[in-house]
Amino acid sequence: MKRVEGKGSGAVALTRVRTEIRAALGLLAFFSVAINLLLLVPSLYMMQVYDRVLRSGVVETLIYITLIAAASIAVYAALESLRLRTLARIGEWIEDTLFEPVFAAAMGAERGLVKSSSGAYEGTPFNDLRAVRSFLSGPTLPSLCDTPWMPLFLLGCTIIHPYLGLLGLVFSVLIIALALVNDRVTKPATEKVAQGHQEAQRVLAEAARNVDTVAAMGLGRPLAQRASRANGASTALLAEATDTGTVMIGAGKFLRVVAQIATLALGAWLSLGGHITPGGMIASSILLSRALAPLDQSIAAWRGLQQAGAAWKRISELLDASEAIVEEPIALPEPEGRLTLAGVTVMAPGNERAILAGVSLNVTPGETLAFIGPSGSGKSTLCRAIVGSRAAHRGSVRLDGGDIMHWRDDQRRRYVGYLSQGTELFSGRVRDIIARFDEPDDAKVVDAAKLAGCHALIQALPQGYDTVLVNGGAPLSGGQRQRVALARAVYGDVRIVVLDEPNASLDGEGERALVTCMATLKQRGVTVVLVTHKPALAQLADRVAVMQNGQISRLGPPTEVLRELMAPVPNEPRTAAAGAGR
Repeated sequence: MKRVEGKGSGAVALTRVRTEIRAALGLLAFFSVAINLLLLVPSLYMMQVYDRVLRSGVVETLIYITLIAAASIAVYAALESLRLRTLARIGEWIEDTLFEPVFAAAMGAERGLVKSSSGAYEGTPFNDLRAVRSFLSGPTLPSLCDTPWMPLFLLGCTIIHPYLGLLGLVFSVLIIALALVNDRVTKPATEKVAQGHQEAQRVLAEAARNVDTVAAMGLGRPLAQRASRANGASTALLAEATDTGTVMIGAGKFLRVVAQIATLALGAWLSLGGHITPGGMIASSILLSRALAPLDQSIAAWRGLQQAGAAWKRISELLDASEAIVEEPIALPEPEGRLTLAGVTVMAPGNERAILAGVSLNVTPGETLAFIGPSGSGKSTLCRAIVGSRAAHRGSVRLDGGDIMHWRDDQRRRYVGYLSQGTELFSGRVRDIIARFDEPDDAKVVDAAKLAGCHALIQALPQGYDTVLVNGGAPLSGGQRQRVALARAVYGDVRIVVLDEPNASLDGEGERALVTCMATLKQRGVTVVLVTHKPALAQLADRVAVMQNGQISRLGPPTEVLRELMAPVPNEPRTAAAGAGR
């Protein structure tokens, strides 16, 4: 199989996978037919030995039928091996083909571009993709593929004698009923186990992300206890479900063995009465054993089938919902940096509360606009909407007339710079991080570092620009990470730079470098959108906008806006920070 290439949404990729997989499933159906027909060979062989060779005493007949049976079993083994390898390749192909579309759809869901009718995605897309692959590549699926052939073996028993077919049918119904009971009994506990494990993993992940806070305030033990309680509860449920499952599996094997004994006993009785031959007695036992084998294994495989089916359903819904995402839109001309916001409204995830409520604004190329306002007023969300990381529910954000969501990723990577409030440096060499993981242009990397005031800092690292950073930027300090992140934001041919609290972790030297950087960007005609709570930094802007309750309450020259905000309120002490905090 070839990997699905080409442009289009995740829904298109999913459709192509569904279409191209049909040929492979047809091949698997052929394998199943051939394999199950060849499994009739042992029964036929035993009938020939008992009913022909032992009666005639002809050794040549024994040799010939033995060679034929051996060759048939060799073909069976080869086909079984091919079936397992084909299933494994199908699993690998599906994961490889859908990995990038799933990644894009997952990112689209985070940005608000993917809206599923069933609500938020429940689970981790890549875990679900891996679960589908593991199921296809595992040993349980072949037994499920063989289960529909059970009537063929029961028919063989019936041909030998109707009583034997009826006996096999009774035991088949009992084992199927046992599988259904097992599913009904263990399913609720299994679902609660998954929820408990997710809760424990969430607590541990939060603790790992905030290890400094955990260590400083001694939160390790209570968080560990919290995770342990969630994990312990799920472990107890898992033990209960496992106990029930093992009982059911044991009961299934018991029924299977009893069925073989009963078949031999009934066959012996029929043989003594002259209704069947001794070969028929042995053959019916083998046929019934083969008929019940996939049913017996299906008790253990049923849960895996349901889990893989649920995972595939979630992936399908995610990719179907991503149909609106255009992965390769048309390349737009190089922007000048003109920013237009028209009635931008962004809702909080999971409810109808508006974080941004109809924000409209025009920013000319080369202008510096500062946003100030109290915490929760929507400044950071507005930054995300401007750079396209959060889709507007209503209204639009346009860069040089083109909707920001329609700009190709490679163009955003070239023309848009963003420094988020929570500085995150992906693992890699410093030069690659600054170059945004494109092929680094050494001159542009150094220029960006100098512009951000971190060139000397980087040179002092053990391997300079080739130093590898890990875990979000280690071994750099918070301020150093922010300066490298600033270099990444201003790298290359950026025409618009969005800085969300760019001086949150900077010292005096870092703030001076930031001021110089903003002045240089203005000289280059780069549009700068700045979020800050420091009036001194806001003074450097051409205009200042005050955010309150998701709307712009004031907009004008920094001297006028800041003077109005800092004016004393009657009967209240004057505060320089009033209205300018986050």
